[in-house]
Amino acid sequence: MIEDYQKGLILNIPVKLPYAVLEKVIEEKMQEEDEEENSIAEYAEVKFVWLEKNPEVDYDITLGLRLKAKTFLFKNKELELKIHLKFNFDPVTNQFSLEDYEAVGENQNKLMNKIVQIILNKFLQKKVLQKSKQNLSEKLQQELTKINSKLKENNEPAEGLLVDAQLDQLNISHFEFAPQDLYVYLSLTGEAAMEVTKIPD
Repeated sequence: MIEDYQKGLILNIPVKLPYAVLEKVIEEKMQEEDEEENSIAEYAEVKFVWLEKNPEVDYDITLGLRLKAKTFLFKNKELELKIHLKFNFDPVTNQFSLEDYEAVGENQNKLMNKIVQIILNKFLQKKVLQKSKQNLSEKLQQELTKINSKLKENNEPAEGLLVDAQLDQLNISHFEFAPQDLYVYLSLTGEAAMEVTKIPD
């Protein structure tokens, strides 16, 4: 083999996450927290969750909630509200955090909107902001280990072709909030070599 031949493997892969998939995850997380103290379930039952990209606001994405109120003033009334969210990601430290948010009531009753905002802000401060900073380094390392394990198990993608591949790094370069999907841009580096053991007929 030529000595100065570069065997390095560099891949930049966009991963699409439809908002519909994330909505299911959010609903499941909210259901898990219903029995916890200071959860949103103390004030309302979550009926429906949706995500949308709103170009009219200076935020990355909007989380919409349709709730059935449990409070004395609005008991059993259905309320609709939106939480505008702005995130920050540092690709050097893999730190993902909530930078800013705004809760807005989407109901005709102004008093109802104000009370909903107060309740929601209380919930966000206690339950969301405390968990808003996430270091993704450990998760990425776990996924890197899984990928390398799969590469070893499936080293013959076609008859007569052997592939020896090992990834050294898996990083997130940035996130993109599109109208219907979240794109996670991955950067992978490593080494790969192929050997032909049989020439196809």
